[in-house]
Order: sequence, then structure tokens, then C-alpha cells
Amino acid sequence: MKKYKGNQLNEVIDSMKYSYEEPFVLHIVKQQKYEFVYLAYEEENLVGLIVTWKSKLHPNCLYFRVYSNPASSQNVELQLVQYVKQNEMVELPLQTSLWETKKKLMELYEQLDMNIIRKTYMPKLNLDQLFQVLDQSNYDLKTLKDIMDNQQLMEQLTALVKRNYEETHLANPVADLSLKEWQQLYDDAILEGSFLLCNPGNQNIIAYSFLHETEYETELEIGWSGVDQLGHLPLLQVLTYNQITYAKRNGYAALIGEFDTTSPYALEILELFPYDTCPVWITFQG
Repeated sequence: MKKYKGNQLNEVIDSMKYSYEEPFVLHIVKQQKYEFVYLAYEEENLVGLIVTWKSKLHPNCLYFRVYSNPASSQNVELQLVQYVKQNEMVELPLQTSLWETKKKLMELYEQLDMNIIRKTYMPKLNLDQLFQVLDQSNYDLKTLKDIMDNQQLMEQLTALVKRNYEETHLANPVADLSLKEWQQLYDDAILEGSFLLCNPGNQNIIAYSFLHETEYETELEIGWSGVDQLGHLPLLQVLTYNQITYAKRNGYAALIGEFDTTSPYALEILELFPYDTCPVWITFQG
């Protein structure tokens, strides 16, 4: 085992050429945003590595990814994780994510007494079909654009977003951020495609759902969604249908999203997606 010192970048790039996460992890290594990196060698050949980093939004765990050369006969991933635990002062829980098809790594993390803290479904909803229109006449439908200049409503919305996000991420708590900082986290939302419902009597926000652009010109992504109380969960489907209408009207072919099992809001929207064959992203912590 050797600690990465910056002069082995070409080796790291070459070793990760078969990894589906190559761009993300290599960005962390190249930009020196890692906490530490260890490399595993067999004789002179690099056969595995572990990369760790921290998140400003979730500072209460240490994220990591571990990789090995498929040609290696050794249990390199296990050795790398054990080496880190023995040789680094790791005071925070370790956390990692992977596709559920990675059975070998799934078994490794279970062997290390790590627990699954959530599953994330990533379906795609093709828009070339008919959708039922849900009644929303009992509420005032607004867009994010409609309330951008209303400080009271924006603060109310952001406080609700903050509360819901914190309550659905208890296993990996969120940093202590101000409402202004929280608002900046969704300032890339599409103003005309992000919807909320207000109570017509007092104009309190009771449901919201953000929409975002993606790297693909034909797709949009549903972002953070939530309600003020669980009895209003069905209203999220009302907002989603409005997002479907917005996307179709503007020439998009599909909606995508990342829906966590720790969020009742995400699971409510997930019911609208044909997710029986969609990828499942598993998050371990321990």
C-alpha cells in the first residue's frame, strides 16, 4: 500500500479506465479535493485504490470509493478499506454508494458491518404518452418565477425545503446553513417549470416541486419536492403533472429523477414512473 502523493496521476487514470465513475472520482483527485488516497500494488502494478473526500452539505461522514483491477487475484477492495481503518484517524462514519448490480462490493460492505441507509431509484418517464389531468382547483398553483420577488413566500418555501431535507437525511445530517444558503442550493431550478401549491385562504405554501435542466437537451430532472404535512402527499402528483405539461410544451422527451427511499415525498412521485427496471443506487454507511 502506498499513499498517493500527486505524482501517480497517470497510473490512477489508467487504473480507472473501466470504472463508470471515472470522471467524478478523477475530478476529486485532479483538483486535490480528497482527504487521502491509497494505492494498492502487486509487485510494480497498480491493482486498486481508495479515494476519500468530504461534503460541505453533509460534513458528518467521510465519503469514499474503492476500486480494483478485475485481473487481480487478491481481495484488494477489502484490504484497502481495512488498511484505511488501521492507518488513518477516521473519526467520522465511512459512507459510499454503488449500483446494486455490484454484488461483490455489496457483500464486502456487509462483511465490514456497514449498513444500507437508503436506496435511490433513477427512473425515466417518457412523455410520448397520455397522462391523466388531476384536479387542482382547490389550491392556487404558482411557479417559482411567480414568487421570486415575494420575500415572505420565498422564506417560507426555503424553510419548508430545509425542514423536509433535514428530516429525510437523518442518517447523514446536513450542515447548519442559513435560509439564504439553502436558497442558493436550488437557484439553478427552472423558474417556469418549478411549481408550488398555496392554500387560497392564507397563501401558505403546502407543496413544491423543482425542475432542473440536465446534460441532455431532451430531458429535464425533477429535483427536491415536498409538502407541509404528510396528508398533502397526493398533491405532489398534481405538481408533477404540471411539470410533465411544461416539459411536453417545451419540446422535451422525458423526465428523470433520483428518488430516495428515506423520503416519503420522493416515493410519492416515484409512483408515477415505470420504475420496475430502473437502476437502483445503494448507499452504505458504517
